[in-house]
Amino acid sequence: MGGSSLTSLFKLLGVLVAAYVAYGLATGAIYAKSGVWGRTFRREEDALGYWSAIVAYTVLAAMLFFLF
Repeated sequence: MGGSSLTSLFKLLGVLVAAYVAYGLATGAIYAKSGVWGRTFRREEDALGYWSAIVAYTVLAAMLFFLF
C-alpha cells in the first residue's frame, strides 16, 4: 500500500465520519463510547453528551481528512 492510497483511505474515513455527524445532526441521536462499551446520546435527553459526541466526531473527521 503506497503513501497515496493510504492518504486516500484516511480522507475517505474522514468523509465517512463527517457523514455520520450529519446523520446524527439530522436524527438527533448519535452513538459514542461511554464507559466500557458505548451508548446512544439523544439531543432531547442528554444535550451535553450529544453535543460532546458531535464535537468529538467533527474534530476526528477534520483530522482524518486534513492531516493525513
